[in-house]
Amino acid sequence: MSFFKPWMFIVGGIMLALVLGVVSVYNMFNTIQMEGVDRETALTAQYLDNQNELSSYVSGFYEQIGIANLKSDKMDQILLDAVKGRYDGHTSAQPGQGQLFSAISEAYPDLAGLNIYDKIVDYVKAGRESYKQKQSKLLGMLQQYDKWRESGIIQSRLIKLAGFPSHALRAQIGTNATFGEAALNQMYVIVLTSDTIKAYQTGVQDPLPVPGGKK
Repeated sequence: MSFFKPWMFIVGGIMLALVLGVVSVYNMFNTIQMEGVDRETALTAQYLDNQNELSSYVSGFYEQIGIANLKSDKMDQILLDAVKGRYDGHTSAQPGQGQLFSAISEAYPDLAGLNIYDKIVDYVKAGRESYKQKQSKLLGMLQQYDKWRESGIIQSRLIKLAGFPSHALRAQIGTNATFGEAALNQMYVIVLTSDTIKAYQTGVQDPLPVPGGKK
């Protein structure tokens, strides 16, 4: 008479299936957790890199233009406003014309005789293009992150159960930091000009002004 009964094989099969299922779910969760942390740490680093781009742009301006003795918070703000598009449509204006040059001339009237406006325009244009590329890269990474989180009937639910967005996603601005969902929302705040925001809200975009031309 055999020691092993049929029910033993059935129970053993069920137990094996349960063990394999647990191992499979564990491996899936472990894979999701590692991929999620990789994506979030990359987003955090890129967000800081974008800020570093702005910082380097501002600090390099004085050296490139040759006015290190005029470094100030006021000029820093003018440069940041320029690279973010506050003076959109005026950054290629002739010396003495346009909102950008008006702001600089008002803050530093002595610059008018130094003939450096063309250098300022070139520097601002290069800074804006470089910053735009950084912002576009961050936006692409955010979109891929959201696609990863929302794709798949089972995967999307496991990702949510795993706690993503997690505390590993950090949006640091100066001494202030937000984490998780709040950090994700903050990273989506792409810098836009006031005219661009108005155009999105109204659905109307006025023609860009020609620097030095008639309205």
